[in-house]
Parts: sequence; C-alpha cells; structure tokens
Amino acid sequence: MDALIMAGGKGTRLNLNVEKPLLKILDKPMIDYIIGELLKSKINKIYIATSKHTPKTKKYLINKYNNNNKVIIVDTEGTDYIHDLNQCISYFSKPFMMLSCDIPSIKSKLINNIINYYNNINNKKEALCVVIEKNNYLGNPTLILNEYDKIPAGINILSPKQGCQTEEIYVVNEPLININTLKDKEIVENIFGGEYKKLNKK
Repeated sequence: MDALIMAGGKGTRLNLNVEKPLLKILDKPMIDYIIGELLKSKINKIYIATSKHTPKTKKYLINKYNNNNKVIIVDTEGTDYIHDLNQCISYFSKPFMMLSCDIPSIKSKLINNIINYYNNINNKKEALCVVIEKNNYLGNPTLILNEYDKIPAGINILSPKQGCQTEEIYVVNEPLININTLKDKEIVENIFGGEYKKLNKK
C-alpha cells in the first residue's frame, strides 16, 4: 500500500509565520516524524502533496529526500483539501493511506495495524476512517463526528476512485493529536519528552 501526506494547506489556525508541515516539534519539522514512521512501516511509496501555499515545504522535502526513491513530491493547486485530494487520485491504482501533515505522534506500529485491519475488511468496505474516542483525545479538536462521538485522526484509507465510498470506522487508543494550536504543539512535545526520558532510562 502507498501513502499520501496532504501538506499543501495554509495552516491559518496556528497563526504563525511558518508553513504548517515545517512547524518544529522539539528538534525537527513535524512532517519528518510522519515520513520517518511511514518509512519504517509496511507502506511502499510515500506521496507528499504540496501547493502554492507551501513552497518552503516543497523545497525542504526535495532537498532532504532527493535520494530516497520511496518519497515522491507532487503538486496540487491548493484550492482546498478535497480538491487537492482529487488531484492526487490519479497517482494510485490501489487503495492508499491518506494522512494529514499535522499528526507527528503517529507510529509505524499503528500504521501497520491500520493496514492489516483494512486488508481484512476491504472486500466489504472501500474506505476506512481512523478515529479517536472523544474522551481520550488530549488536544483541541476542530471536528467531532457526533454520529459516533469520536474525533477524526486525519488518517484514512481510500479506494482510488471519485465519488462516495462505503466506509468503516477504526478506533485507536494511541495519543494521536492533530496540531492546530500552540497548545496542541505543547501537548505533543510533552509526550515526546516523556518518550525520550523512557529511552534514556533503559
């Protein structure tokens, strides 16, 4: 399975003079955390959609991943999330994983678990929407699926076709947070800081 990272949005909710994918979480841009975990997972190729709103992101990615044939940068118009996604559909001939660029706490183990789950149900459903229990969400959600009382995690598996798709919900308990505010950034940095301390105690 291939993956698509959506990294062409304006990121206006952060109200910072930095392109959202390049927002530094501790010591590195948050998009690098996502790419790093995807590279360690079962994902084959990683497509990253940039736009006119994220020219510095595109330049950074080209410079850093130029020698990695698994990472492919693609251009979109930057009109809106759905429009840009539809522009990327043609790159895929099989179901693919779509991720927003603002979930740096995602781990390769979870990515693999999502893929495995989808592979077991894809003869029944075309798409998979990853969600978090509302009561377990640590950040400041911008969207709540009231029908399920869950928070979308910014991770989906889609079939490469236009139009509506039959969908399954996949609930995770991991501390996934979409970084939309500085408070979200602080929470994720605290999570990462705790992980760093655990590693150094071993």
